[in-house]
Amino acid sequence: MYHYVREVNRKADPLGWNLSINPADFERQMIWLKEKGYVSIHLKDLIDGKVPKKAVVLTFDDGLEDFYTTALPILQKYGFTASSSIITGMIGSREHMTEEEIRACVGDGIEITSHTVLHVDLAAASEADIRKQVTESRDFLATKFGVDVVGFVYPSGKYSSAAVRILGEEGYKIGVTTEYGKADLVNDKMLLLPRVRIDNRDGFERFVKKMEDLE
Repeated sequence: MYHYVREVNRKADPLGWNLSINPADFERQMIWLKEKGYVSIHLKDLIDGKVPKKAVVLTFDDGLEDFYTTALPILQKYGFTASSSIITGMIGSREHMTEEEIRACVGDGIEITSHTVLHVDLAAASEADIRKQVTESRDFLATKFGVDVVGFVYPSGKYSSAAVRILGEEGYKIGVTTEYGKADLVNDKMLLLPRVRIDNRDGFERFVKKMEDLE
């Protein structure tokens, strides 16, 4: 799980620093994955459970512009793909990808997933609002970019039993949380898959340790 891929002054913006990974560290991580024989897949590839042994899904939250400008060229350099979750109500706003950039990502084989319309707290939202957030975001992405949206990323990792149920009712096949761990492809957990957060607090060394601990 990544957010920003950018350089940030830690003292000036400590929260932003925690949400970011330095591009040089990110590239070292991709080199390590490549050298260790990992292959990248999409969330939708998990549905049938037939994935390579050393497979990783590289997820990028929030549809941030530096995914397109900074992360994507590095991914392409090492032959990796990724899954980018889009907050549809923030497309084209400050620090977020434009429609043209998202369309270019789709053309480059990037998987597009839903991250709601307005990044709301689904643990506190009403059932009506949950349904509105998950359906309107999916329908917008499908119509605007011609993609089949099967994956969903819970905003800030927050969800309720109602949110999980509604996600399934509305046809989503995969849901990912911010809970730490290696994904176990059991059918009743496919809407609550864990991830491994990577940011500046990890750098390169802790990234390697996290990966080796999960192998």
